[in-house]
Amino acid sequence: MHSNRELELGLRPELEEEVSGIATGLVAAMALVGLSPEKAMAELRGRLKEIINRDGLSPGEITYLRGKIEKWPTGYGEQWATGYAVGLAEGKAEVILTVLEVRRLPVSDDLRARLTTCTDLARLDDWLNRVRTVERAEELFGKAADRGRRTDRKVRG
Repeated sequence: MHSNRELELGLRPELEEEVSGIATGLVAAMALVGLSPEKAMAELRGRLKEIINRDGLSPGEITYLRGKIEKWPTGYGEQWATGYAVGLAEGKAEVILTVLEVRRLPVSDDLRARLTTCTDLARLDDWLNRVRTVERAEELFGKAADRGRRTDRKVRG
């Protein structure tokens, strides 16, 4: 399951402040120097596109920004974010399997199923970091993964 932060549509406070500053500056330019609303919106979209290309944005942040740039209808963003996160998870699983294959580490059907059905992006990132150094594919799911599962049980139970 994806974390709330990954799929939460909105921006972290520092990004929100940056976007707000850009918008405020454009409104001031409209008022003070007569920048047309059309040019201001074009500039805003361009600046948001620059932000979207940064590393480290969550699927929810990317969705929020794309929705603003492309004027998505209400509700579409949530669907897009879910699809984006699923695709991202599938891609990460594929990379892990490729690295295991290149390293000539055998992958059981159970391990392949566990990788390809995982939708937890943080867990997949952990496995991506570990896949370079494990000596057997099963070591991906070692102690760090077990700690995460115990924590999940405590939170739920």
